[in-house]
Amino acid sequence: MKTRETASAGYRLALEAHLTVVDPAHQRPAAPDDGDSSRIPADAQAAFADYRARTRETASAIQDAAIRRARAERAAA
Repeated sequence: MKTRETASAGYRLALEAHLTVVDPAHQRPAAPDDGDSSRIPADAQAAFADYRARTRETASAIQDAAIRRARAERAAA
């Protein structure tokens, strides 16, 4: 059975990085969509909103490219 003490160095490094970001007192980190975002700093909320906007733009661009490609393939067939 593996434990934290016998785990690989990569696992310990990943665990350490995770614990520096996530407060172990909480079961899961709070997210702005959880309803009560008053506990989340404003700069973190803004960064998360920016990330979500970029993700949506990227997803939309990928979907548009896939539709164009499918239409081109149908037209060539």
